[in-house]
Amino acid sequence: MTYVETIDYLYSLERFGIRLGLENISNILNLLDNPHRKFETIHIAGTNGKGSTAAMTASILQHAGYKTGLYTSPHLQDFMERIMINGVMIPENDVVELTKKIRSKLKGQGSWVRGQEKDKLAPCPLPLNPTFFEFTTAMAFLYFAEEMVDFAVVEVGMGGRLDATNVLNPVLSIITEIDIEHTEHLGGDIRTIAMEKGGIIKEKGTVILSSCKREAIEAIEAVCKEKHARLYRIERDFGIRISECGMSNTIFEFRNPQSAIPNLKIPLRGKYQPINASTAVMAAHILAEKGFTIGESAIREGLKNVRWNGRFEVVSEEPLIILDGAHNPAAAKMLADELKAIKGQSQEEESKLILIIGILKDKDFRGIISSLAHLADYVIIVRPKSDRTREPGDLKNEFLKYISDAEVIEDIPDAISKAKHIAGKDDIICITGSFFTIGEARNIIKGKI
Repeated sequence: MTYVETIDYLYSLERFGIRLGLENISNILNLLDNPHRKFETIHIAGTNGKGSTAAMTASILQHAGYKTGLYTSPHLQDFMERIMINGVMIPENDVVELTKKIRSKLKGQGSWVRGQEKDKLAPCPLPLNPTFFEFTTAMAFLYFAEEMVDFAVVEVGMGGRLDATNVLNPVLSIITEIDIEHTEHLGGDIRTIAMEKGGIIKEKGTVILSSCKREAIEAIEAVCKEKHARLYRIERDFGIRISECGMSNTIFEFRNPQSAIPNLKIPLRGKYQPINASTAVMAAHILAEKGFTIGESAIREGLKNVRWNGRFEVVSEEPLIILDGAHNPAAAKMLADELKAIKGQSQEEESKLILIIGILKDKDFRGIISSLAHLADYVIIVRPKSDRTREPGDLKNEFLKYISDAEVIEDIPDAISKAKHIAGKDDIICITGSFFTIGEARNIIKGKI
């Protein structure tokens, strides 16, 4: 198989949809000799911020001298972004070979899995029909094991309790900001969703929580009490003081009861990013207490050198073009706050904001639009390349409840050309709504398609 053929096969697994539960992934990993048990892990759940937190945590570990895997989703431009070691994407050839290896195991050639009774093997009902996420999770764990990483930082796909990644027994669990999402799978209120995400907490485990929502705190505290887990909370056990928030970087001070680290720099914009960064710093402190060698220099260098594309990412200066994967109302509200601050920075006439947006149909498009529409001077609605794309006409009708200038240009390259044509050098073009939208846009702007 070629790389392209391999990727086509992997995406064909999307026909099995979303499967929440651990039985299938456990059987698959058993067939692979349980690679996820061969390295230390940090497991990260949350609605927003978990990807950034994962990237920063992995970068700190790497700069501390640990060979560090990073498993995140979704990707922006290429599947290989999902699986990295020390910041380097998994090579195409390894994607091909690992896919062959896993498929061979799934065909049942001598396939047996460990049953409920200790040391007894039972036949595995094959084929297992893995979902796309189950297969790629198994691939990531197998790759990390074969490459003998010291650590893997693993981002939850959806929820936590029944997510395929929850087969891990992590040295540390992290739960970032929690908001309403995936209500059909996780529940309709913050507390219920928090309980699902709290499912990654293990008996006598260690947990960091960076959400300040009362319902989330209460839910996670209840899970920790039940499982006798140690909980560290932002604003109680650690905190931040932001000293500078510019277009290219943010500088802040990390503080906890024992120490303070001033002038930490991250090359990411957004007032929420220091929260994610401080969570990664707190993780480093906890790991150091557990006996891992992580000094202040590793923390500084890890944060300074982190790369995390598509999160308020500036890809052009004149006009200013920003990519941000705000795909739920909470993320859209944070994006709106940042855009409002930039629009108001002009000393003369306020900059014009042109919004290019495409949203998937399983997202709360009304909530996303209500956060962004009032800031936009002109809106262009696109159709990202996904079977799950919401009809652009639905988005246009919703935008027209707030503004008078909105049009549909389904092709993203054409939409970018139109936005550049009507934008002045001091104006802002923001491309958002889904990672599919900004991934395609990033390829176009960076000249890769």
